[in-house]
Amino acid sequence: MKYQEHWKVLVYIYFFTLVFALTFQSIPPLLGFLVQSLGISHTQAGALMSLFGLPGILISIPGGILADVYGPKRVGITALLITLIGSLLVGLGKNYSLLLTGRIISGIGGLTISIVAPQALSRWFASRDLGKAMGIFNTAMPLGSIFTLNTFSVLAGIYTWQIPLLLTSFFCLGVLILFYFRYPELPDEIRRQKQPEFKEKVLTLRKTGPQVWLVAAIWMMYNASTISYLTFGADYYQYAGYDVNYANFLTSLLMVGSLLFSPLVGTLTDRVGRKEYFIIVGSIAIALLLYFVPRTLFNPIIIGGLIGFFAASIPSPVFSLVPKYISLAQVGLGYGILSTCLNIGILLGPLLVGFSYDQTQNYLVGFDLMAIFALFTALITLLLLLLNRLESGNQA
Repeated sequence: MKYQEHWKVLVYIYFFTLVFALTFQSIPPLLGFLVQSLGISHTQAGALMSLFGLPGILISIPGGILADVYGPKRVGITALLITLIGSLLVGLGKNYSLLLTGRIISGIGGLTISIVAPQALSRWFASRDLGKAMGIFNTAMPLGSIFTLNTFSVLAGIYTWQIPLLLTSFFCLGVLILFYFRYPELPDEIRRQKQPEFKEKVLTLRKTGPQVWLVAAIWMMYNASTISYLTFGADYYQYAGYDVNYANFLTSLLMVGSLLFSPLVGTLTDRVGRKEYFIIVGSIAIALLLYFVPRTLFNPIIIGGLIGFFAASIPSPVFSLVPKYISLAQVGLGYGILSTCLNIGILLGPLLVGFSYDQTQNYLVGFDLMAIFALFTALITLLLLLLNRLESGNQA
């Protein structure tokens, strides 16, 4: 198969991932509209983000194993269909219970997408340019987030908050059709490899090394921090006196950095390695910046831009580390573990930050929590480096 085919697959995977990004990030720009329209608390609003990740805690590892066994196309089509059903329920929902149910259903599909996409890329790009492919792939989430944060509140203000949610459903439908008819099967050399049955794959879970779980814990803490910021950042900036559209723009700067610099980070990690050092430097910087957001009068555009710049140094290295610690045949399982911990971060981060606001009626404690999550990202990465050095010393 010609190498150009790999890059065509990346285009399909990119649109595939945009479905997850748009579905997941559809709530933060509509937070104020939902609180006002449905009469809900900030804890309940945070739950619309948090409970999106709840099913992923249970289904991520089985979903990763299924992607290994049955291939990304079959599992991906099923995930898109489930996401479409859930997003339609959210867009057509008239009360909080329906929205919550729809978010949980769309979470099942969306988070399966987040496993299938990197698993597919790891197999298509196993021989070369994995870091570069992951760098490009990791701009999909920022692009979707920037789009939702800067357009959904405008659409909600002109029409109703249901309109942007329904547009997300139509986009999901379009990608489902594209994926069904155009996405190619895996290369022949990969499909010819004998894949263990589902039960055998489950049994191998016990044999995964601690490094895979540490990488997953890094991803959990990073997302607990950044998803909390994306969920409540705009609400904080409105609380600080900015209008809703500018507040959403300031929050979206986190993702602008990732959109611009993730491909560069992916290329650099291909050339120089040292993925863990990118994560450590980026997460420490994010922790300091988040701590100072509610405590300084410094230009919020500069602080937001710096958060985005340093946030770009983490996703590509994390996704590229998974194939380093698990075999290619089990890489879906590896990303399933990653997604499980991601969803724990999604569940706990916004829920705790929303609860802290309801208790204190300000965001000081909430930003402290975000900074602590980011700091733990660096500490776990240091532990991973230490474990690698200990194993290298024992082997020597």
